[in-house]
Amino acid sequence: MNKKEVDSHRYIVQSRLEESAINQASQGSDIKHIFEKLSLMGKNLDEVKVLVKEQNGRVRSVEGDMSAFKAIGAMISVMFSSLFAYLFTRS
Repeated sequence: MNKKEVDSHRYIVQSRLEESAINQASQGSDIKHIFEKLSLMGKNLDEVKVLVKEQNGRVRSVEGDMSAFKAIGAMISVMFSSLFAYLFTRS
């Protein structure tokens, strides 16, 4: 690499580092704002965590039901396809 390419690369890296620092600062202020809003609503972080855990449990049970339904459908389709294959190859 020549000096021009190295300088160009350094400039790009430096600008990305500055953007990253700005993003981290804004995220920090966003988090503080969220905590303030939660405290104004009368909820603390522990209550929110409990609510999220309950919601995740409901989602997990629904996903389990969906996977069971898909497994049953797959087994039925395999049985019918093997039955049809047997009937058509027999004659």
